[in-house]
Amino acid sequence: MGSSRLPILLSCCSLLLSFATLTLSAEDPYFECRYAEENKGNFTDKSTYQSNLNDIISQLSNLTDFNYGFHNLSAGGNPDKVFATALCAGDKTPNECRTCFNYTITKLIDRCPWGKEVVAWSQFCMVRYANRDIFAQLDSDPRTCAYNPTNASNPDVFNLALSNLLTNLSDEASTGGALRKYAADNTTDDPQQMIFAAVQCTPDLNQENCSLCLNFAMSELSKCCAGRLGCRVLRPSCVLRFETGSFFNLTAVVPLPSPPPSSTPSPPPPPPSTSATIGG
Repeated sequence: MGSSRLPILLSCCSLLLSFATLTLSAEDPYFECRYAEENKGNFTDKSTYQSNLNDIISQLSNLTDFNYGFHNLSAGGNPDKVFATALCAGDKTPNECRTCFNYTITKLIDRCPWGKEVVAWSQFCMVRYANRDIFAQLDSDPRTCAYNPTNASNPDVFNLALSNLLTNLSDEASTGGALRKYAADNTTDDPQQMIFAAVQCTPDLNQENCSLCLNFAMSELSKCCAGRLGCRVLRPSCVLRFETGSFFNLTAVVPLPSPPPSSTPSPPPPPPSTSATIGG
């Protein structure tokens, strides 16, 4: 993150961001960022909005709670308040999520500077910020996709197997609770070709909006990557990915807490029996 883009925050924060960038850059991870489709305006150097955004970056760099890979943040007050969310893939560890968040916000500031509403997706996490409240909002834009240039040898069979897999995963993810809406699995279109897929919504969405977001994402496959052997469909509220090689580790998924015991009160005891006397 160059000083010409945003001023240096705290020295400890800068070290964290630099370390994350060096660690992941060596692997050349996927990264993409987009400005909001509608013009949300820009902020200027040394503005109050920039100061609040710096606060968001500092918060992301110093996360202590894992919160199952999802964070809802804000800084400042209106009209320069900054709202942000960060989402990590459901099969990643707390350390992997923190590293990905730091890397992604660093690249976002470098590659998509000055916008008041920006979304960035990287190898296994997403970070977005805006000058409006984005919590629990179903947003379709900005969005993008990236695909494997190799085509399936039998696209009709491949697409049918993929569609069935994604439909099942969408149903599973959308019925997840308020802590995590993530599902991943694999299938095969023939004995030689495995398909691995994962879908995820930000868990602040309700079931209906998560399902809508993933359905929209699946509908984009025909425009972006039908018949391809791999693809990512990236939206602000949900993400979808499939490959012919495994890219997730379900054994690493952190278990969700057990539901609280039922608070239904026990039925009252039956009234004591009474003897009736007939006559007198």
